[in-house]
Amino acid sequence: MSAVLQQSDYAIRCLLFLVEHRGRLATKSEIAKAVDAPDLFVAKILQRLVKANVLVSVRGIHGGFSLAREPSAISLLDVLGASQASLAFRPCVLNPKACPLQGVCPSRPVWVKIYEGTVKELRQSTFDKLSRDHKTRLRACSRRLSVLKA
Repeated sequence: MSAVLQQSDYAIRCLLFLVEHRGRLATKSEIAKAVDAPDLFVAKILQRLVKANVLVSVRGIHGGFSLAREPSAISLLDVLGASQASLAFRPCVLNPKACPLQGVCPSRPVWVKIYEGTVKELRQSTFDKLSRDHKTRLRACSRRLSVLKA
């Protein structure tokens, strides 16, 4: 997995942890342990999320991180943007001048449509929905495990 994709994956997991532990500050080390990632890697991710106004950071002995907005106002697109992940499959999607054939290219409109659909879906995928789905899946897995153990 590329570093950007891994960073995006961990950023999503960090956000889910913070959504599910709202109402209190969580330390960098606590978040890193919860998402099973190195402290330094998580620190970098959290800094980017703070800079993108997705999280707030409180310094000091009782400091930590919390959401800057309601989970319904934070989308996957926000987090991927903070992670600097490019959603464009082809360079010409974001920069038509990247290809001298863009005016006659038959596939560019398809790539643009795919990109726009992806952006729309990511914008609509908010962390309140993701958290609900996560909890539902965890309960289902727990029930299956308890049936298997019985």
